[in-house]
Amino acid sequence: MNDNINKLLAGLSKQLGVSENQIKSAAQSGKVEEMLKNADTQQSEKIQAVLSDPQKAKELLNSPQAQALLKLLGDNK
Repeated sequence: MNDNINKLLAGLSKQLGVSENQIKSAAQSGKVEEMLKNADTQQSEKIQAVLSDPQKAKELLNSPQAQALLKLLGDNK
């Protein structure tokens, strides 16, 4: 499972142009906007669109990848 999470974080890091540690920190602190300010405008807009739509956000959070990432981030506290 950690391999999948690491791949997910690496892919997200590459797409957003931010470090994996920045992603983890933003997720743990709830300060996603801080992370997105360094992201590509198009990627940032897509993420903001998902986060602002409750149905899309729910679908994303219920995905196996998101659940695994949330578990990982929760274990680090």
